[in-house]
Amino acid sequence: MAVIALAGLPGAPGVTTTALALLRTWPLEEGRRLVLAECDPDGGAILAGALRGEATADRGLRNLTLSSRPQDLVNAFWPQLLVLDDGGKNRERNRLLLPGLTSPDQAPGLGPVWSELADLFAGIEKSGHDVLVDLGRSGAYGPSGILALRADAVLLVVRGTLRGFHAAATRIKTLRAMMDGESGRGSGALGIVLITQGPYRAREAEAELGVRVVATLPYRPDEAAVLSDGAPENSKFMRSKLMTAALDATTPIRQHVATRRARLSSPLQQRLLNGAAGAS
Repeated sequence: MAVIALAGLPGAPGVTTTALALLRTWPLEEGRRLVLAECDPDGGAILAGALRGEATADRGLRNLTLSSRPQDLVNAFWPQLLVLDDGGKNRERNRLLLPGLTSPDQAPGLGPVWSELADLFAGIEKSGHDVLVDLGRSGAYGPSGILALRADAVLLVVRGTLRGFHAAATRIKTLRAMMDGESGRGSGALGIVLITQGPYRAREAEAELGVRVVATLPYRPDEAAVLSDGAPENSKFMRSKLMTAALDATTPIRQHVATRRARLSSPLQQRLLNGAAGAS
């Protein structure tokens, strides 16, 4: 896999729900672990949602504001992770959560940490930890936007409604400018996860927004509530339409990352990137 950032739009399109669905269904190669990092500057939702307040809020992103040096951040990072053990079924303990901020007023204290966190994610990916970054509705912009700029893929979660498309068009324009700028790695990393609420499907989304729909998830509010609000989970949940679609989505997302990495590693692309770095 790699480092994959998921970003949202006004109207709560389901970024955190999508991230949790991917976290629970992602096929992991032997020896690899998957970290979901809640990096929404507006605050995290998983502790009070999927985990129903049953996990203590003494660990998480907010504790990293105390790290003033890169090595301090590395040392502080690992104790902040929670094991998501699926009620004891995940015996490998290989799906981990970095809980988000508990209040938006904690975000300013992370100003210099966002860039170091982006470096940390890239580093642990190389040592066996893949990373999903939940940027929420506003985290792909401002100081935390560096996490999107340095990710291998940036997936915008969009509902198939007119309102969803309208909000996405503005955000995509901003993201393209950022990702194609001197600090970015190119907007080729950008893709869409389409939630099939409303009349529009992948073909309309790609024609309207000019971005490839990498994956599609069904609009299943009752099933999504297990992930967003900790609704009761029955024995068939992992075979539900939502979770089956999430599992299916892992293949095209991985292909999107692989294609992106292959392009970045080409000699021509390396010369272009080196030239841009020299010009800056």
